[in-house]
Amino acid sequence: MNCKDFKEIADSYLSNELLVETNHEVLQHLENCANCRRELGARRELRASLRSAVKNSLHSRINPAFAYKLKTDLRQKTFGKNHAWNFFGSKAVFASLFAVMILAVAFGLIWRKPETNTVNLNPVDTNKTNINLPNNSLNYQRADFVEARKDAVDDHKNCALTHNLKEKPISLDEAAKLYGTANKGFDKTVIEALREGFGDNVKFIKAHFCLINGRRFAHVVVEFQKKVVSVLMTKRENADETNNSDAISCQTADGLQIACFESGNYSIFVISDLPETDNLLVARTISLSIKKHIGKSEKTA
Repeated sequence: MNCKDFKEIADSYLSNELLVETNHEVLQHLENCANCRRELGARRELRASLRSAVKNSLHSRINPAFAYKLKTDLRQKTFGKNHAWNFFGSKAVFASLFAVMILAVAFGLIWRKPETNTVNLNPVDTNKTNINLPNNSLNYQRADFVEARKDAVDDHKNCALTHNLKEKPISLDEAAKLYGTANKGFDKTVIEALREGFGDNVKFIKAHFCLINGRRFAHVVVEFQKKVVSVLMTKRENADETNNSDAISCQTADGLQIACFESGNYSIFVISDLPETDNLLVARTISLSIKKHIGKSEKTA
């Protein structure tokens, strides 16, 4: 894939409309092309600005009086004069369906084949890290997640380690007003959970809201076991599809360990050069507190 091909499908990529094979080609091209990474970051920023403008526009909001009238009219048409007929008719339908289900279960019991022991031809090697992955593991190949993970690694390297950001970060309190209430108190949530788990072995370094590759992160930096650890939170692009997952080790890149989980409309990454088990332990120590924090902020938003 060349730059021209990428620009033609960049918007489709951001909308997760491409085939899995094409997504892999795009990701491979982005790894080797800084210009296209910047182009993608600019497009994502523009899409986010347009989405926010439309969502917050007074012209795009439904009139409350009209909404109430529409809801009332629909209810009256559905449960009006024919309410009794609908009620008894529905009971008859459900009774028929129930009878069919009983027959299906009966035939299933009669014709069920005897159980046989099967051998798992693809066992999971748990000896490598002694960590059992949860049942609701994240989809590593989801395009938006893969891209967010790469940006999180870049943020750790350019912000926590080398302090090489092009744009000056802002405070989490300021970010809460501009980009979402979950940013407010995110640093306090992380630090309190870590100190409850590890005591004085955790040292707070800094916390802010920064921009990397066109993606925005709430960023908390701590020191644990004499290693710099980044805890990064970013809003997911598919905000309409909420998710909740356990913390897992999801990648190794440039000698760095990455643990991740999702809660509500946010993806969270823990990145360091700690051993894999220790990095994952940090993620699991803070995951419950962060999920509660995000859930509370989204209810009050």
